[in-house]
Amino acid sequence: MSPMVDPLSISVSGLQVQSLRLAGSASNVANLRSTGPLAPAEGERAAYQPVETVQQPLVAGAGEGAGTRAFFRPANPAVTAEFQPDDPAADTDGLVAAPNVSLEREAVTQTVALRGFQANLAAFRTADDLLRETLDLKA
Repeated sequence: MSPMVDPLSISVSGLQVQSLRLAGSASNVANLRSTGPLAPAEGERAAYQPVETVQQPLVAGAGEGAGTRAFFRPANPAVTAEFQPDDPAADTDGLVAAPNVSLEREAVTQTVALRGFQANLAAFRTADDLLRETLDLKA
């Protein structure tokens, strides 16, 4: 692959990572109130298990950067005990398992995803402009 094409693929990988980061955060916020029993029985609906996005660099054969990738891992701890005696999943003490989701943390995660997406898009546009100028010079 030519060195001029690498910045494009690296930027695209960054765009994909930020999209995944935003999707995970959106899922956490959407399921914020998806509670379940503290100790669900087999077949019983469990509380939503929030996710965290883990980002890792991709390295090419000679050790140079080749982009980035991301994946979800379960948040740890995934749930916290909350007092919600009216919840159908509440135990005799009125406790349920609630997803360990912080709206403040998710707002920061979504802002990071937005800024990361914008930065990768700017890098992509710059690399694209440079490639176009190089092609114009050759023509």
